Amino acid sequence: MDKPYYPFNAIASIDALARTLGIHPKLLCSIADKVESSYSTYDLANKNRRVFEPKYELKKIQKRINSRIFEKVEYPLYLQGGIKSEVKRDYVENAKIHSHAETLISLDIKKFYTNIKADKVFSVFKYFFNFPDDVSSILTTLTTYNGRVPQGGCTSSYLANLVFFNSEYRLVSAFRGKGIKYSRLLDDVTLSSEKNLDSTKCTNLIKYVVAMFKSYELRLNTKKTKIEYRGKANKGFEVTGLWVEHKKPKIRRKERRYIRQLVYNCDLQYNDRKTNPEYHELWNRTSGKVAKLVRLEHSQARSLRERLRLVLPQYDNNTAYKLKKLTNKSLQVPKEHHQKIGRIRDYNRLIFKLGILKRSHPALAKVLIKKLKSHYLNVPTKKEYWLE
Repeated sequence: MDKPYYPFNAIASIDALARTLGIHPKLLCSIADKVESSYSTYDLANKNRRVFEPKYELKKIQKRINSRIFEKVEYPLYLQGGIKSEVKRDYVENAKIHSHAETLISLDIKKFYTNIKADKVFSVFKYFFNFPDDVSSILTTLTTYNGRVPQGGCTSSYLANLVFFNSEYRLVSAFRGKGIKYSRLLDDVTLSSEKNLDSTKCTNLIKYVVAMFKSYELRLNTKKTKIEYRGKANKGFEVTGLWVEHKKPKIRRKERRYIRQLVYNCDLQYNDRKTNPEYHELWNRTSGKVAKLVRLEHSQARSLRERLRLVLPQYDNNTAYKLKKLTNKSLQVPKEHHQKIGRIRDYNRLIFKLGILKRSHPALAKVLIKKLKSHYLNVPTKKEYWLE
């Protein structure tokens, strides 16, 4: 299957959409009417990127649009990012598609999300899902901001996957006929061949992809365009951050050494600094790096994970006292406030910290956790809250 497929009947009216999303039609329309004031904006300094996070009501609606509409779509395997799926789809699976290729072409869509305009989103709902105009219009309003797909919106990655629904599959099929593999992880497009393609053939392949971008008023980020060949002396030949010269994606020796050094640093600092906040940060960062090795099924991943398990960060007596006070304060919160998202977030964060406290103060942590769970009966997880 090369084309995304929605195997259900169209949502035929605003009332039917409201029932699907579990909300009264008037409230749904009210949320849509004030969508422009329903985002919080902040900048990611290290990435030079502005993010728009939906506020409470809109966020809940967008989460439901994901779970009750977008997640019902059957997505082809060349789409590898931002999709909830029974089949693994991530940066590793994306790299596997192109492992051991001879020629590798890497492309990037320039400012992808914010350059997907509202009319293209409307087309997704009207022509892919076959929803009527009024349903397509309100869904477009609920999933765009200032006429564009917002970076940070809950529904944005699904829209990014579906925006090319009527043309990308044709490109994939045509490339397959030429022996070219194609995949896309949101804004990262990768082409590969088991043959050594000359520059003319590579340029022509890129032109086909660029033509598709242009038909949606999107542009190629030429600074990130790369054509690479296996076996050449270079530091690249990577797909979504993984080295693909071999039959399975890998990380390079330099990065493996760095991860081992981080684990060694944790070993070294544990006895004297295990309660230090800087050690907590070091351990968490190291754990994330080891998780990458685990995901890649590296031979040393299990032993490194075991070493980290033996040097878990702990809390000192002062932090234990603060957590006890925080727990007692949390126990004073009336039960009618337990279902609010802020309280759910605080409760889960406190339970997590008490889990860390168990390592150094097991008896105290056990008592506090028992009291909290007794007081906060039937509190949903954050995920359950957004989707209920």
